[in-house]
Amino acid sequence: MNPSFLLFFSLIGITVSIIVGGGGGGRGHFDDDSRHYSGGRDSSDSSDSHEHHPHPHRPPRPHKPHPPRELTKCPDNWILFKRPQGNWCVNVFTNVQTWQSAEDICKLYGAVLTGLQTNEERLKLAEKARLITAPLIDHSYVWLGAKRKPECPRLGVCPKPDTFYWTDGATTGTEGFGWVSTQPDGQVYGAYGVQACAAMLVYSSGYNTGGTNQNIHGQLDDAYCQTQPKPVTLAACGKKAT
Repeated sequence: MNPSFLLFFSLIGITVSIIVGGGGGGRGHFDDDSRHYSGGRDSSDSSDSHEHHPHPHRPPRPHKPHPPRELTKCPDNWILFKRPQGNWCVNVFTNVQTWQSAEDICKLYGAVLTGLQTNEERLKLAEKARLITAPLIDHSYVWLGAKRKPECPRLGVCPKPDTFYWTDGATTGTEGFGWVSTQPDGQVYGAYGVQACAAMLVYSSGYNTGGTNQNIHGQLDDAYCQTQPKPVTLAACGKKAT
């Protein structure tokens, strides 16, 4: 046979052997069963290119709480006083004698004797009381939720606005203490002791018509807790709005 043909067939055999045997540096190979050629990249290259990088965990967005609903509901015929520390309902009741009996009447309505947060509250309460008492009498008293501080037994010991404190557990500050100019004087009488409770003066005419001092409707006076200050005495009761 011609030597050229022998060389040609030898080259063909070598080439086929390389392809079938998976030669060529891992560039790819045929599957013997399916004759399917798989990829020509190294397994190390494949794992590097398909490596999964998870995203960092995001915490859930914080929930924004809804602001609380403003409480503005009062029973019928009660006055709503809007206060920064919480709205307050107030009403006035008759048939009262001592300070403690006034407190007991308030408890029947789920309330306590009320304090006065501002001058505006004081004047509104005085007007409500005047509408009740005007047909009956010119001058009456309204018990309030306030008592004398033990360290302030008489006039001049403490600054006037700091002589009493509110007992209702809700009223703050001293603006509502709108005293008569000469009060609280802290008079002392026998077994009653010092005038340790506070009441509001109510005048159907707007002011007192007798005496040397011009007491004005809605001003405050100290009084003996154990007595009925006037023939017509009322209780100013307060409780939280709902």
